[in-house]
Amino acid sequence: MALFGMVFVLLSVFTLPNESLINDRPIIAVLAQLSPVDNHYSYIAASYVKYLESAGARVVPIPASMTADEVSKLFNYVNGVLYPGGSTTWFTSGYYKHAKIFHDLAIKANKNGDYFPVWGTCLGFETLHVIATESGDVLTNFAAEDISLALNFTPDASTSRLFSGIDKNLFKALSAENITYNHHSYGISPKEYTVRSTLKSFYKVLSTNKDVNGLTFVSSIEAYDYPFYGTQWHPEKNAFEFSQNEQLPHSVNAVRMAQYVANFFVDESRKNSHKFPSAKLEQDYLIYNYNPVYTGGKEGRLTNFEQVYLFPETPHNEI
Repeated sequence: MALFGMVFVLLSVFTLPNESLINDRPIIAVLAQLSPVDNHYSYIAASYVKYLESAGARVVPIPASMTADEVSKLFNYVNGVLYPGGSTTWFTSGYYKHAKIFHDLAIKANKNGDYFPVWGTCLGFETLHVIATESGDVLTNFAAEDISLALNFTPDASTSRLFSGIDKNLFKALSAENITYNHHSYGISPKEYTVRSTLKSFYKVLSTNKDVNGLTFVSSIEAYDYPFYGTQWHPEKNAFEFSQNEQLPHSVNAVRMAQYVANFFVDESRKNSHKFPSAKLEQDYLIYNYNPVYTGGKEGRLTNFEQVYLFPETPHNEI
């Protein structure tokens, strides 16, 4: 009995510090990209912000022209980063350079025991692959614009960090119902994972899909050794985008699945204790300093988003 009591005390000593590391005020950095309408601005679709906020996080925007030094400094103040969908120029754009900075700092931090998650959606998913291979040639043309699909899970999916905690009925729905929204003309062929050792050793493929021409593309991944995740599909759109020009899934399972993914990533961000050095500095960087613009009722580009956040930029003056 005395031995049992000693073991219990020792276990308590070693488990309590882990619980104290849970961060109940997570902040996620979200990368902006130059507006295709007016390069005086970069933008973030408000659906990404709502999506993260729905899971208990706050957002710090990273405008396209933010300096490399400022981005590097902010890494120490935020608890995770999301690379959103859209379009960009590889290697030279502010979006890509910021993604690379966060990626490299996250690798270093995680190696040192500082848990820092990275998520890539659509363009962000492709960005993870371009960074890993240091080549835009990793991308292939696909015809998967404005289409919702059921995932074709690989054997690794059920034991993955990303999907192992999902309700079994939602997991089944993901593979049986068209509830993952795709809107991309590029993607990653599974063959890239056979010919590029840097991909095969870094990321685990969790699902694939076929485009309208029957070509297979990778649709969900997670890193083996780091809390890095990516989906070619858009979980943020299911609950927060309602354009009548797009075939967006809004079923109960579509929304519940999206909420699960949001909860998963934000919970990952709770596992580090990064924080701003002062409440004032934190307040200055939060997205609450900006007002979303209603674009859904207008014509032209960006109108497939209900709302966007705009950040003033100097034209052609990204980092």
